[in-house]
Amino acid sequence: MKRFVGLDGIKGLALIAIVLYHCVQQKMPGGFYGVDVFFTVSGFLIAISLFRSLSTTGSLNLRRYIPRRLVRLYPALLLLIPVIVSVCWLTERDLLVAIRNQVITVLFGCYNWYAIAGGQSYFEQTNPQILRHLWFIGVLTQFYIIVPFIAWAMWRIRDTRFASLIPLGLAALSGASMWLMYKPGADPTRVYFGTDTHSVGLMLGVALAWWLTRHNQATPQAPRVAGAAADSGSVHVNIPAIPNNIPNNIAEVAAKTTRQRLWETIAPAMSLTALVALIIMTVNGQQDDFAFRGGIIIASVLSVSLIAGTISDDSWMQDLMKFKPLAALGRYSYGIYLWHWPVWIIVRSTLPRMIQGPSYSIILAITAILTALAVAFSWLMVEKTAAAQSALEVLVPYRNPVAKQIVCAVVVDIVWAVALVGCVQGLVHAPEKTSVQIQLEQQAQTLQQQQKQSQQASQAQQTASDLMRSLTPPPAKPRHGMPTGDQITAIGDSVMLASSQGLSAVFPGIQIDAAVSRSIMAAPGMVNNDLNAGTLRSWVILGLATNSAISTGQLDQLHNQIGPDRVLVLVNGHGDRSWIPVANQALSDYANTHQDNVVLADWDSAAQANTQLLASDGIHPSAGTDLYAQTVKKAIEQWVQAGH
Repeated sequence: MKRFVGLDGIKGLALIAIVLYHCVQQKMPGGFYGVDVFFTVSGFLIAISLFRSLSTTGSLNLRRYIPRRLVRLYPALLLLIPVIVSVCWLTERDLLVAIRNQVITVLFGCYNWYAIAGGQSYFEQTNPQILRHLWFIGVLTQFYIIVPFIAWAMWRIRDTRFASLIPLGLAALSGASMWLMYKPGADPTRVYFGTDTHSVGLMLGVALAWWLTRHNQATPQAPRVAGAAADSGSVHVNIPAIPNNIPNNIAEVAAKTTRQRLWETIAPAMSLTALVALIIMTVNGQQDDFAFRGGIIIASVLSVSLIAGTISDDSWMQDLMKFKPLAALGRYSYGIYLWHWPVWIIVRSTLPRMIQGPSYSIILAITAILTALAVAFSWLMVEKTAAAQSALEVLVPYRNPVAKQIVCAVVVDIVWAVALVGCVQGLVHAPEKTSVQIQLEQQAQTLQQQQKQSQQASQAQQTASDLMRSLTPPPAKPRHGMPTGDQITAIGDSVMLASSQGLSAVFPGIQIDAAVSRSIMAAPGMVNNDLNAGTLRSWVILGLATNSAISTGQLDQLHNQIGPDRVLVLVNGHGDRSWIPVANQALSDYANTHQDNVVLADWDSAAQANTQLLASDGIHPSAGTDLYAQTVKKAIEQWVQAGH
């Protein structure tokens, strides 16, 4: 098969976007659009191989197609899974929750549907599953199964103008399904993971492959004169036989040649425009309504333009996409995609326990090095041999092996055997819940009991309070001394919930209302309920920056609700989420402009400086630490000492 120049570079760019989205989401919040570039390239390459087979042999040649697809996907997977499960068993067993179902569904090529059925969220990374990125492989596997039928149907009606309408219609149906099934404000994982809703790029790639194949078959080649040198004063001219598909009308040939030259002029500019647009989308995109109601469709269309303009004959875009580092990333993109996510999750979870406060750049650098080593081993020792010979010869080189093959097989056998032992242990003894989940459940129960006791104590005073409420003025403005726990109401998310014991120890008597997945949107209603019940205290701690962005308007609403005689303590967030820096900046700006009764507690800096005190997810504080509470206390002390 002809190797299309430039496709490796396109895949390399898409891979960069995806990796940055996974590992540095703040820098590349729209990096998930890179998946649609990959889908379009994959649809194009698979379909064009099928169309060429149909064109040359009249059949799909499934006896060759199926083994090639299996060899492309599974040898690398069968190395990845035992190694990763073993490493997790040795280093961070929280990552093995639900691992058995993950492994089974990955191997059967349906992980994406398992994740949908189980309610897993691709866009929520509090407890990331170690194999979650393989939803992509599930979609590809299912596409590999159905695309031969699509190619066969198109070939049967190849002499009509309707063949390309099959993939175009399926693309339109898929895009419409995503648009209609997406629910604004809800988790979009269903429409993002679904093969039915996320096949626009795959189908457009099929359509592009069809157009290119039919164009190459129909485009006439003008007869060329094969010149000869002068010999004894005569000139010998060899004129090749004219193919039957060359039109007799020379004007028609000239017109097609003109159109081809026009296309070769326009195509690179079109491709460059598409590339710039895709980069803008990956840098500025968000997981919002636009993405799932048009954004992914637009990215897929742009991907078609990028591919078509790059692979066009004599396109100057090929020079850009042949840039060696970029092309190398694309050439090994499958292995890099497989390994980067689990390696990053493991490094992010374990390194802070080895090194106090490692910077994010160190975590990324170690992830990159380990990923490169794993990819190199997988390619040289497993994938290359499987593709060139057979999957079995990776383990047992039985056909005239040389010494190098034997050594490689022995090394792979040892690695795979050791990894398989650890993998079995991990699968058999995988925990049902993460330590963070267990901690949060225990904290929630403790907090619920404390709230019941507080309610029982307050009921004894309720009658007297009702009689005196009309005579009692609003809470007196704090003395701006260090508050005691009975002066504080705390409202927060799971980070505050994980820190509730520490808050109760540092501020005895504090009133805490914290829950998993709570965002700033829940705060106004909770504050209003406390105001109506007369239970909102003089100091209000708000820790809701983990699960959503925060706007100045939302803070104004809360500030107005609590009134000028209460102090609002804003706790910022820590974690690798695209919205957390936005929320933290909003909190910082608001505290700076409302210094009279607003305090900022910098939990982000405290967590970054003490990563060894965080749980495996790098977000929640570990059980038994009061780092969160001490951060709040320190912020209040500094604010009071500043004379407020």
